[in-house]
Formats: sequence, structure tokens, C-alpha cells
Amino acid sequence: MCLVGFLALLIFSLLLLLRTDLTRTDETIDASRKVIADIAVDAVNHTRLDPDALQTQLGFLRGRFSVDSIELDLRDGRRVISGNSAGPFDEVIRLTGVGTLKLRFNAAAHTDAKRSFWLISGISIAAISLGVMLLLLYLPRITRPIEQMLGDARELGERTGDQEETAYLIETFRNSINTLKAQEGELKRLHDREKSRADELERVTAALTRSLTSGLIAIDANGRIVDINAAGRDILGIAHEEPLSGRELRDVVKLPAFANSLQTAFEQQSAMTRVEIDDEAVTIGLTTVPLRNESGAFLGFLALFTDLTPIRSLEMRVQEMTTLAQLGEISAGIAHEFRSSLSTILGYMKLARRGAVDDVAEGRLQSAEKEASLLLQAIERLLAFARPVQLNAERVDLRGLIDEQIQQLHDIAPDVAFEVNGPIVAIQGDRVLLSRAVENLLRNAVDAIRQKGDGGSVHVTLSDGPAPKVTIADDGVGFDPAETSRLFLPFHSNKPNGFGMGLPLAKKIVLLHGGTLRLQGQPGKGAVATMEFGSAASL
Repeated sequence: MCLVGFLALLIFSLLLLLRTDLTRTDETIDASRKVIADIAVDAVNHTRLDPDALQTQLGFLRGRFSVDSIELDLRDGRRVISGNSAGPFDEVIRLTGVGTLKLRFNAAAHTDAKRSFWLISGISIAAISLGVMLLLLYLPRITRPIEQMLGDARELGERTGDQEETAYLIETFRNSINTLKAQEGELKRLHDREKSRADELERVTAALTRSLTSGLIAIDANGRIVDINAAGRDILGIAHEEPLSGRELRDVVKLPAFANSLQTAFEQQSAMTRVEIDDEAVTIGLTTVPLRNESGAFLGFLALFTDLTPIRSLEMRVQEMTTLAQLGEISAGIAHEFRSSLSTILGYMKLARRGAVDDVAEGRLQSAEKEASLLLQAIERLLAFARPVQLNAERVDLRGLIDEQIQQLHDIAPDVAFEVNGPIVAIQGDRVLLSRAVENLLRNAVDAIRQKGDGGSVHVTLSDGPAPKVTIADDGVGFDPAETSRLFLPFHSNKPNGFGMGLPLAKKIVLLHGGTLRLQGQPGKGAVATMEFGSAASL
């Protein structure tokens, strides 16, 4: 009877231990599944909102963590399912940033644990009921269940030395629990490591994007903008606080030619390298890169772009300065030859007057001297254009300089009305040369009005800023736009008695001050001359 009582006590203790182990096993399984669910939520939150990408991510999670089925109900009503949703499952539900995530695990783990518990419980109760009879009939039959349990335990771990069977069983189950706990800790460590790696990658990407001096546009596979960096926003004139994620490309990029090139490259999934695009007085250099995964599937699109307008403007100014320098060298040589020949001609005329000449010859000599004087003036102006210029830089008030030139022109052009608008603008430059350039432009405007007849007006507008500007507009005879470039060449003039040196000299002076001189006009509708000075000349 003592042996039966001891056996009953032992079996009862074993049932309590198994019940505890069952509870711990259930808790461990549930805890590990919660960890898996948290990892899955984090992975979904870091995945693009794209069905294919989400399907791939869910399949990866199923294979890695032995999840039978994963279902993601997106907020827009779409559903992404990976795995078979039929059969008995244990379901874990989590809310993600994009919707509701349902993970279904095979219920066999809990069922097997409970089945084992109830099986052992039934065996134990039967053993208590039949203990006496089993002890009396055949002792080995009493110990057979224990032997079976020991056999199962041997599959998990070997018995050491003279270890008691009870201690061996308890140790085996504890080792199983410790193994599950270690796996849980490993899962948590992997989760923390992946999260740290994702955070680090996000910081590196953000720093790289901020450090780029060129514009960067990221576009997803659906043609929607992911982000534009700060430099790109500055180039495109987009406020830094304006949200762009998820918007269409053409809704954000307002430069039509640039937007068309980007859209075409995206639709064709083509790579472009250093392509220059002229768009509304802006020149942009563009490089595009289509993004693909290992299998070649199109993931999105990157575009690097730079504002080349200042570089092209500088190249144009250098080209214009080179052209003027070459014209100057040619003009100097021509003027020197002409002046030498002209001096000889004038000398012969003086010698001709020493002899007796009649009135007819005297008149012809005077006409020849007059023409020679006019030619000498043209040569002197050509030499002035060709002569190297040294700037004597000082602070120059453009408004006051223009007022002085207009006051001088009032006496010779009383029929022309002058109007000056704009603030007081001061730049760093040579006052004498700038006066010459403004005088030439104002005289051209007055001559154009006189050619048209019936008087007219000249409007001068000044504007301040990083690039000070002076605009001189008249309502004279105007000119053909096709002749714009030729008007800046020496001896090309639309005026009957003009030498064609005023505009070339004015342009040379403006270029020497780091600026540009532009002409616009229409026949019979007047002309507009614009002097725009660079930031180096502004104060």
C-alpha cells in the first residue's frame, strides 16, 4: 500500500509538473508568435505600398517563421494573402501603418501539447486505479509508461551517469523549455538587429540625400513621387515644407520640357546621361537611372539634375568677349591702315591748295576734305572700340548717371519725352565708360524716334537686386529681330548717317562690367535695350 500511495503521489506530482510545463509551453508558443507578429508588423511598415512588394514580403515572413497564412487588409480596401487560409489555426492580429495584419499559425502545437497532457493524465489516472492490480500482476507493466516517456526524452537528450529517471525527465523538459526561451531571445535579438539596421540605413540615406548639391527625384514603380531633396526643390522652385510623396510627376514639376523628358524616360524605363534640356530660359542637365531587383522587375526611378543656366550664361559671355576681342584686333589693323592712307590723302590736298586753283577745284577739295574728316571720325571710333580698356572701379549711381545723360539730350531732342522709373541703383564700375554706354543707347533711341517722325518717348526703368538691370525702351522705327546679332557688329547701322559703333562699344563696356546687353524690337513698334549687371558689380 505504501508503494501504491507513493506511486499515486509521484503520479500526482508529475501531473502538476506536466500541467505547469503545458502552461509554460503554451505561453512560450504564444510569446514567440507575438514576437513574430511584431517583426512582421515592422517589416510591413518598411515595405513600399505596392501589392507585389507586399506579397513578396509576406511570403518571405511565412518561410522564415513557419507561418501557415498571412493576410493583410489594406486601408484602401485591398487584401494581400500569402498561404492557405483553410484549416484550424491560431490567429494573431496586429494593426500596421497600412492596414490590419492577420497571422495564422498551425493549431497543432497547442493541440499536441494538450493531447499529450490529457494522454498522460489519463494514463496517470488509470495507473492510480489499476496500480494495485498492476503491482500484483506484473511490475514491468507498471513501469512501461515511464519507459516510454524515457524513450521520448532520449530523443531530446542523452542521460548522464547515474542520474535518476525522474530527474532525467524533469531536466529534459526543462531543457526543452530553455531551448524555447533561447529561441524566443534569438528572435527578439534578430528583431532588434533588423530594426537597428533599418534605422541606420534610413539615417545614412537621409544624410546622403541632404548632402547632394544636385537635385534628386525618386519615383516609384507607379510613377508617383517618393521624394525630392532640398537642392531639387530649390532648382524647381518648390517650397521645402510642401508635401510631395504620392503625387504625380507633372503636378509637381512645372517646367514642361523637363517634365516631359522625365515622364518619357520613366515610361520607357531608360537611362539618360548628362542630357541638357532648355526649358523657359533655364538649362537643366539630367541623368536618369531605372531601378530593378535581382529578377529584373522594375522597382522605380531616380533622376539627378543640375541647373546649368549660370554655366551656359558664363560660356556665352566668354564667347562674346572673345568675339569682341577678335573684332578689336581686326578693327585696329584696319583703322591703322586707313588712318595712314587718309593722312597721305589730306597731305596731298594741302599741297594742291598751294598752287593756283579755281573755284570749282576749291569746292571739290573742300568736299573731299569733308568726306575725309567724316572717315577720320569713323576711324577714331573704330580705334576707340579696338583699344584695350582699363576699368577705374568706383561706386556709380546709375539713376544719377542716366539723369545727367537725359539732361544733355533735352537740348538736342526737345521733341522727345523722357521718363525714368525705378529705385536708386548703385553698382561698382567705371563711371566714364558707363556714361558712354548709356549715352550711346539713349542716342540710338532718340535717332530711332526721329527717323519715325512726329516725336515720341523714351522710357527708362531701373531695378535693383542681386543682378541690377536698366531697361531703355523707345517707340521709334524699331528693327527686324533677324538683324539683332548683326547690330552688335562694327559699321552695321540702320541709321542713314550712322557709323554703327555705338552698340558694339556699349556691349563691350557692359561685358567688361560682368553684365549682358540684350536688344528686342519689331519694325515700326520700337526697340528695347536691357543692360543687366552681374552680382560682382552689385553693391
